[in-house]
Amino acid sequence: MPLKARFCPNCGERQIEVKEAPLEHILFDINQAIPEQFIEQFFLALKQRVQQEHRGENYQAFSERVYESSFRETVGRRAEELQEQVDTQKANGTADYRKINRAAEKMLEDLLDYFIIKFCPDLNQVELPQAILKHQYGNRQKSNLKGLIFDYLALDQEKERVYTDLGEMPVERLKNAGSTYLFPAKDEKILLLVDTSLLGNGKVGFAMTDQTLYWRTAFQKARKVNYRRIESIEMEKNWIVINGQFFNVNPSINLKMLKLLKKIKHWKY
Repeated sequence: MPLKARFCPNCGERQIEVKEAPLEHILFDINQAIPEQFIEQFFLALKQRVQQEHRGENYQAFSERVYESSFRETVGRRAEELQEQVDTQKANGTADYRKINRAAEKMLEDLLDYFIIKFCPDLNQVELPQAILKHQYGNRQKSNLKGLIFDYLALDQEKERVYTDLGEMPVERLKNAGSTYLFPAKDEKILLLVDTSLLGNGKVGFAMTDQTLYWRTAFQKARKVNYRRIESIEMEKNWIVINGQFFNVNPSINLKMLKLLKKIKHWKY
């Protein structure tokens, strides 16, 4: 259907109007019916997600897949659940506008991940691992960081040189990494190191510890970001920008790293 269509030409159902403005914040008026607002916000969030992480021109195909897969009914059910929570809180006098919106935003993020991974693999430029979905309801107290990293990055599907046991890494490469970008504190545990240098000398790549992401891109200086200090992660073309710092390995790892860091950012520290 055309994006501007008001009604489905097959069944006559009224369609959600998709606004052109990008979604900045999830805002619900808890004194109005939640389901209609929630479904509208789902399509807005889907459009933004496609624009940021996939190809914006494919939004219509993603939107049509919502109906083809009957996922709109799933979104509707979650909206009804949210309405029940809001009604209960309002009846108890405990309704907190900000908390409700944060919960709704998290619910939409989880729905988008599930929909795009399960129902749109053929529309995705990058194959996103289904293992991501098992971490939807996890937090730092319940999730294992190493498992989270490996499930999100799925490095076994990449062609890069990956080391999870630094004792197996050639000594010279390890020394080069340690002299160019990998400078962990004494209390940090290195979980993995990925060598992306063309010559395999270890001078370019990234490493993740239990506290920090370290990396160096070709012709760039060494960078790092502590997980507690993540403020912004944005996709720009085929690379990502972390706290204003350029990060680039390949389109696949870039997108998966974007999603991983966003997940870590929302963990409870």
